[in-house]
Amino acid sequence: MSKVVVIGGCGRTGFRFSLIAANKGHNVVSIDLDEEKIHEIKQGNLPFVEKDGEIYLEQALKKKLLAVTSDYKSIEKSEVVVIAVSTPVDSNLNPSLEPVAGVVFDIAPYLKENQLIIFRSILSPVVIERIKTLIEDKTGFKIGKNLNLAFAPEMYDENSNIHSLANSNQPVGAYDEESFVAAEGFFKTITKGKISWLTPEEAMLSKLMKNMHFYIQNATANEFYLIAESYKANIHKILDAIQWKLPNPNPNSSGPGTHKEGWFLVDRIPFGELITTAFKINESMPTLIVQKLENYKINKVAILGMSNWADSDDYRSSLSYKLRKLLYYKNYTVGCYDPYLPEYSDSSVIHKSDAVILMTPHKEFENLNRIKEMVKNPNCVYIDLKGFWKETSEKGVNGIWQAKEGKVKK
Repeated sequence: MSKVVVIGGCGRTGFRFSLIAANKGHNVVSIDLDEEKIHEIKQGNLPFVEKDGEIYLEQALKKKLLAVTSDYKSIEKSEVVVIAVSTPVDSNLNPSLEPVAGVVFDIAPYLKENQLIIFRSILSPVVIERIKTLIEDKTGFKIGKNLNLAFAPEMYDENSNIHSLANSNQPVGAYDEESFVAAEGFFKTITKGKISWLTPEEAMLSKLMKNMHFYIQNATANEFYLIAESYKANIHKILDAIQWKLPNPNPNSSGPGTHKEGWFLVDRIPFGELITTAFKINESMPTLIVQKLENYKINKVAILGMSNWADSDDYRSSLSYKLRKLLYYKNYTVGCYDPYLPEYSDSSVIHKSDAVILMTPHKEFENLNRIKEMVKNPNCVYIDLKGFWKETSEKGVNGIWQAKEGKVKK
């Protein structure tokens, strides 16, 4: 097995990879600059919510196959260097190379001949060639001759868990056969899924397109919601009647990357309306909810769920924060409750709310009667566009239900 270092190794993508590699028998060092997370991991605690991740962490530490540090020196003795740092977008929605370039500058003095470098996070395809040039310029090595380079994004989505990565397909982008063969040999120890040789741009596009396809499906469901609403029709009854197999309407159709990934894809094409329209539809759902509240006499509003998907503490790009801001602008008193985020874990903030908005369908929210007991307001309006609660989908109109009246204003 290999000696592996993971740069950005305490972040979600990097640490997931570290846990999997360690449990496959590799000696892994997770390198990160976040000393708080490093301390937490050393104590045997996950720095974020990951189903069954505790088991992987316990086993990795027990077998002494995982170490965490902020020191780059361990790169010198490694055979595989995994970089889990993404390219964000700037204020003009252009991809920013600085975070990745900074990592290349930092690790270049420690890189050795014949190492395999793997970029694991989502990158804009337009910066990939520049990354290759930076590595060659800073190390003096040539990719495919005395240094191997691969781009292998994590094929992970919100419905997956850490176990599924052991069977997921893995596209590998490489400029040359030697780099691909090195990466293929390594990933065969990680996953039983299909490993495909693509160009670096193709490998990154495979991840971007996968994510955006799901995002567009969410936008389709949200637009169908809007269409049904224009006819005062119940979208959830319609979807049930046609046995809808795609995502339900979702006011929180965002995520860590979707606010930027679409711009990576449409940057070079003349007609990018499908992706840009999906963005506009999904991002407008919080505004729609605020407009709905104008039909009621409301002072206090509670938001259930601040993370971006169910049973997760990953709040990056969650539209719950956009909703909260819009509610503040309307001078509502706003309480936010999310049992997965310490700063929002106090359930008492939803007491006596006039409206409760479900943004993230955590399992802790499944029982609406329990939520009603916490709210203690018989006139409270419950808003659940996703159809998570039976009461709102069957008794309400498009997920809006006032408990006392058993109906909503149309």
